[in-house]
Amino acid sequence: MIPHDQPVLGISKKNFVDLLEFAEDQLEMDRVLAVFEKSRIKATEGFPRTLRYVGFRPYAIDEHPASLPSEKYFIMSYKV
Repeated sequence: MIPHDQPVLGISKKNFVDLLEFAEDQLEMDRVLAVFEKSRIKATEGFPRTLRYVGFRPYAIDEHPASLPSEKYFIMSYKV
């Protein structure tokens, strides 16, 4: 879950890439999800916009897990 007030400039690009590499190499994950509360963000601005530049894509609404309903959450997916 990404906090709605997460400053984009406060995140180190290297640390973020290291996190994605850790998810792939150490945790052997197929994808990483970034989850935002819809009521607190705009999908085309701020952190969601920045994530698009590194390869995150909006998650299909019909694929949302039951615990993260599409009415309440905006999810972005990154395939590692």
